[in-house]
Amino acid sequence: MAATGAKEPLHRLINKDKQDKNRSKSISECKKVWGDYSGSGLECDEYPFASMKEGSAKGDNRFSVRLIDGKDNRKGDLRLDEMYTLNRVLDGDPFCVKITH
Repeated sequence: MAATGAKEPLHRLINKDKQDKNRSKSISECKKVWGDYSGSGLECDEYPFASMKEGSAKGDNRFSVRLIDGKDNRKGDLRLDEMYTLNRVLDGDPFCVKITH
């Protein structure tokens, strides 16, 4: 099965309460796997992102989490917000993600 966002569109979510639920679910999953990582400089990174309707709280278990450097995580958040703004991605708008490395 292809990752969500590659062949199936993702949808922007601007509701802060729902974003917080996605983020909380992801952090809970990170803690289950890696334990208490507070003070380590690491943060829980998730895909699909918390600002997407397909985020971890959706309940279909089609998400991934990983601890990454906190500065990198915040930089990624800023770039995602910039993408939304520059491309005028509004609440509920579908879009696809192409992951490159």
